[in-house]
This record gives sequence, structure tokens and C-alpha cells, in this order.
Amino acid sequence: MEQSKSFQGWSFDDIVFYNRNQQYGAYQLRKEKARNSIIGLLITVGVAGVLIAGSFVDLSFLKSKPKEEVIETTVTLAEPPPLKDETPPPPPPPPPPPVRPTVKFLEMVAKKDEEVHKDDEPVKVTEIKDQTISTETHEGKDDAPAVVEAPVVDSKPIVEDKIFTVVEQMPSYPGGEGAMMKFIQEHINYPDMERENDIQGRVVVGFVVTEDGSLTDITVKKGVSDGINREAVRVVRMLPKFNPGKQQGKAVKVSYVLPIMFKLAGQ
Repeated sequence: MEQSKSFQGWSFDDIVFYNRNQQYGAYQLRKEKARNSIIGLLITVGVAGVLIAGSFVDLSFLKSKPKEEVIETTVTLAEPPPLKDETPPPPPPPPPPPVRPTVKFLEMVAKKDEEVHKDDEPVKVTEIKDQTISTETHEGKDDAPAVVEAPVVDSKPIVEDKIFTVVEQMPSYPGGEGAMMKFIQEHINYPDMERENDIQGRVVVGFVVTEDGSLTDITVKKGVSDGINREAVRVVRMLPKFNPGKQQGKAVKVSYVLPIMFKLAGQ
């Protein structure tokens, strides 16, 4: 009992090496085993941490960079040519305005009878009935002046074949503008979609009145909606022939613009 009490507080190594040679290396190693294990574990963890952290560090700056070889090149530029002190030529004159075909009319002037030049009266047959007609043939002279008759010039007015916007006599609807508006009102149909959505406005339709008064090239210059635009073009196509426009007395093609108002009743 006393012997067991004497071992209280002893370590296992002290009990095993009791009354034995404790100077032997085994005893010392067993005493330092726990401390050495902890130190080894700490060293292992530290080395592993250093290796892991080193994988995330960019060590490329430690590498020696090769020296860049600098090549120097000397370029000799030729001297620029001397500047010429030349004055730029003046701009060309603007082209002359186009000449419109015109017809020259003679001015009628009233004069007294004595101021009017009388043409030579033709020779009467009674004055030459006793004259003898020669039967001899006379050759002409080489140095005699030649007689050249002037060519006959047709003085009809010259009118260009183009589409005019303004002419001396503008095209007109048979019966006047009132009859044309009445025709449009009687034949126009207000589109259902525009009527339901209260869409209204003015459509400007353009077309060309040809030489015979027919209408061509019908287009919408300014529209309101697809339905209203189509209806305006449909009604214009139904219009009868116009009285053609005239320039210098000749029928020509003239562009015409017709506004049509679409307005709902009660608005």
C-alpha cells in the first residue's frame, strides 16, 4: 500500500525506468517524445503552408530578363521642294440661266395712208402685149454675182417636250373646280378603320396632266394614313380627262397638285 502511494504522480516512463539506468538514451527519448511530436507537427504545418502560399505568389520578377537589343537607324530625308508663290486661278463664271422658248410677235402700229409704203404693182398683160420676145440664147458671164435664194424658215413656236409646273394656260377640270370637288364628294368612301379611330386630315395628291388631258403618275405628296391615302388615289384615278395645259398654243404635260380634305361629320 505504501509502495503504491509512492508512485502517485509518476509518469509511465518514470515507473518503467524505476531503479534502472535512466541515463540511457531510451529514457530521454521517451520523455521528449510528446514535445518532439508537437515540434515536428508544427514544422510540417509551417512548411506546407509556405509551399501552398508560394504557389499563389508571382515570382516572375526574380527571373532575369534578357536585354533588349536596340537597333538605331538613321534616315536622311530629302529637302522639300520650294513653295511656289502662285495665285490660284479665279473660279469659273456661273453658267447662264436656261433660255425658255419664246415666240416673237409683231407689234401692230396704226399709220396714215400716206406713210404706208406701197408695194410695186405687178405688170399688166396689156402693157407687154406689143413687146417682142427674143429667141436668142445668151451665155452667162463667169464673173457675174451669184444669186442665192434664202431658205424658207418655219416660224412655228418651239416647245420643249418636258413636264411643266407653270404654263401660259394651266390645265383645268371640265366645269371648274366646283364641279371637281362635287365629283370627289360623291365618289369618296371614308375608310372604316379611320372613321372608328377618328382619324382625319388633308391628303395632297400629285399627278401629271398629259397633252390629251388624261392623268398619269398619281402619287401622294402628303398623306394622313394608309387607308385615307389609298382612297384619295382611287378617287383621283376616277376623275375624267382635264382640259390640257398649253404653252405657246401647244398642249404640253403639266404637273398638278390636288388637296383633298377628309373630315368626319360633326367635327
